[in-house]
Formats: sequence, C-alpha cells, structure tokens
Amino acid sequence: MRKSTAMDIIGITAGALALLVLVQQANGETVKGPKTVVAQRFAVDLWWNVGGDMGGLKKATDSCVKKLGEGERPVRQSTPATTILSQAMLDCLEGEGWRPAGEPRPV
Repeated sequence: MRKSTAMDIIGITAGALALLVLVQQANGETVKGPKTVVAQRFAVDLWWNVGGDMGGLKKATDSCVKKLGEGERPVRQSTPATTILSQAMLDCLEGEGWRPAGEPRPV
C-alpha cells in the first residue's frame, strides 16, 4: 500500500468519526464511551434439590460456570453460609434442579 493511500484512509476515517460526533451533538445526544452493565447480584443462604447433596450442587455450579463463564462463578461467604450469585447463575442452577430455600435477596 502506498504511504499516501494509507494516510488518506486514516484521514477519511478520522473525518467520518468527527462528523458522527458533530451529528450526535446537534441532535442533543451526548457522546459516551461503552456502557458498563452491572449485573444484579443475589444472596442465597440455603439450596435444596430432591435427592441432591453438596457434591451435586458443586457439580451443577461447575456445569453452569462452564456454560456462563468463569466471571459468573458464585462467591461463597462463610459467616453466615451465604452464596452471592448473578441472576444468570441463579437461572442456570434452577435449570439443573437446584432451588434456593426462600426468596433470593438482592445484594
């Protein structure tokens, strides 16, 4: 690629971005960076599953982490014994047959 062609492409791209910013400002929109979404977290003190045990809960949790990603792994607090997890993880564990005993509390 010729040096002038590369510079032309960079100039056109910069001009297009500047035009986009000007149009957004003229329409009253503010130009912001990417939005960060903070997932709602819930606290669950006790889990139940007919015929389930703690080993089964761990296997279900690992299966859900594999589906949803390591960032969704629940956090366990020891005092009191509480699990902090996202709505996606809560839904996945319920799909695996595990239910919170009582209503999950927003954290």
